[in-house]
Parts: sequence; C-alpha cells; structure tokens
Amino acid sequence: VPGRQVSVPRQRGGAPLGTTLDQARLGAALNRLAGTSVERLLARPETTAAEALHGRGLPARTVDGFLRPLLAALLCDPELTTSSRPADLALRDFASGRLCLPEGGAEALPQLLARSLPPGTVRTGVRVTSVSTTSVTTAEHGEFRCAAVLVATGARDAVELLPGLRVPDFHPVTVVHHTTDEPPGTGASLLLDADRGGPVAHTAVVSAVDPSRAPAGRTLVTSTVLGPATADTDTAVRAHLARLYGVATTRWETLAVRHTADAVPAMRPPHDLRRPVRLLAGLYVCGDHRDSGAVQGALRSADRAATALLTDLGVSRPLHTADP
Repeated sequence: VPGRQVSVPRQRGGAPLGTTLDQARLGAALNRLAGTSVERLLARPETTAAEALHGRGLPARTVDGFLRPLLAALLCDPELTTSSRPADLALRDFASGRLCLPEGGAEALPQLLARSLPPGTVRTGVRVTSVSTTSVTTAEHGEFRCAAVLVATGARDAVELLPGLRVPDFHPVTVVHHTTDEPPGTGASLLLDADRGGPVAHTAVVSAVDPSRAPAGRTLVTSTVLGPATADTDTAVRAHLARLYGVATTRWETLAVRHTADAVPAMRPPHDLRRPVRLLAGLYVCGDHRDSGAVQGALRSADRAATALLTDLGVSRPLHTADP
C-alpha cells in the first residue's frame, strides 16, 4: 500500500510520535538500514526483535509508537518474539522499497508467470501423493517421470511428501473485509495502531490502491488481526475501525472473515535464514519455511532452489526453453 508516510509518523488521535529530532533520528536509522548489506545484517548478534528495537538508541516513544507496530505488521508477530535477523531484513526491505499489492489479487502474480510458459506446462487440481528424485505420483493421473522434483508448498504439505522436514510453529492471522459507500479519508495509506486499542493490527482502504478488488460502486476496507478469529471478531473489529478511521462503521457490510491458522512460520531465535533447499540431487524444496516467514523469504528460497536444480541438471538457460 503506497503512502507509508515515514517522514511524519503519527499515532491515532493525531498526537505526533515525538519531536522533529526524534523523526530525524528515525529517518536516519531507516536510511542506514536500507544501505546496510544483507551479509552485514546477518552477522549482527541474534536476539529477539523486541530486544533489538530497544537497543538501537531511538526514543522509546518512537519505537513503541511507530517501529513496534510496523514490525508487528510486517512479521505478523504482535509480541515480536521473532529473531532480530529476519526482523532487520523486513525493516530493510521496508526502508529501501515500497509496500505494494498485486493488481487483481494475490493470484494475479502466479497467473502472469504461468502465462509466460508454453501451453500445457502447468497443471492444477492434481493431487500429489509421493515424490522421488525421478518421479511424481498423483492420485488421479498415476506416475509422471522426470529429471528432478521441486516441492514448493507450505511446511505441512511439504512434510507429507518429504518426511523428516521440520514443521515450525505458526502465527495465526485473521483478515476481515468490509465494504462501505463512503471511503474513509486516509487515502491509500496503511494505518497502524500504535496504542493496541483493539484487535486490528493494521488496516487500509484497499480499493484506493486497486479498485478492481471492490464490488462496483463500493469501497473495500481490509483489516488484519494478528491472532485467531472468535465469535465476536467482526463486532470488535468494527468498533476498533471506528476509532482508527474516525467514522461510524455500523452500516459497513462484512464481505468476508478469513482465518489462516498457519499463516506465517514463527522465526524465534536461533533462526536459520538459509535452510537447505537441495535435499538430494534431483530433489529440492522451497517455501517461506526454508527462509524467512514472508513473501520475500518464499521468493528467496525459490531462487536458491531453482539455481541448485538448474546447476545439478547442467542447464545454463531457462528450463522451459530447453529440449523436452
């Protein structure tokens, strides 16, 4: 979501986080982090994200009023028990880039990737029951012979196919979607709750970023709760959103409440950010459980796995252009 407004962060209620000097220190700290190499970040002593935040020399009100809620949102970890190393990487990504959403929804990116491949390359709706270095066995279509297998799934599905893999603990996440006739006045900004005044960790008017996600003529507000859904989740979220946005929410329509128990792998210290992706020559695994528990971690592990696979096969060009 564009518009993170780092230069003048504010708590809800309009109170500035601190003095201009505090804001300058925050900006300087984020700029230093953006310019620090990944290798140098990973060489820092490892602790929890919460302990690391308070050891950086920033005022407590800046840490608690901005960095803590931001990092909780990025890691889906409200208590910040995550290792300081993936936490530093998450803040570095934030400081050096922009938050974003794929136009058309989360499924748009894999669909775009699939369309770049020859027709028939990707098959969906096929249940895999076992894998080896030379074959994939499916429930509906029998066995497929192959030169290599890459298991690119969540941790629980991966361990069913590859016994012996570690299954981490997870942070549960609940996402609530509301529609309304009148958009709140926050534009496309991501709204964080520094005061922990309710269940919502962060919220945004998503249709201000991607209008295609909202029903015709309506505004879509998407809010994230870091934890499980309960019977009164929607009621509590509405009350919290009314305070955060400063508008009445009683007439907002609940479009959906989505709970994911295994949303984000927990990364408590010590945490290995480079778990092996090459299990055997011909058998590989990737996913956020092999790196950091975020989209970036899943992509980094996929890059490592694809590189290992192509190296083992002796392929120096994109695989889908090679001979069958």
